Amino acid sequence: MRSRNDNITIADMETRDCARQDDLTAQKVEVGIIFQEMLDTATAAAYLEKNKVPIATALRVLTGSRRKKAGAR
Repeated sequence: MRSRNDNITIADMETRDCARQDDLTAQKVEVGIIFQEMLDTATAAAYLEKNKVPIATALRVLTGSRRKKAGAR
């Protein structure tokens, strides 16, 4: 854990921002998957588009080209 006195470089800030964005995008994708399962693909696609999930990611997720969940064999 960092103290308030630690020097933070611009590279550190960019890395943190990128990680935060990736976590946020991952959460949006999970919500999109839930929408697809509970409602339909069109609703999930609209949600992902509105929340600025990259189109390549949305297509991969909604077409089932993602890795299978752990334990689902």
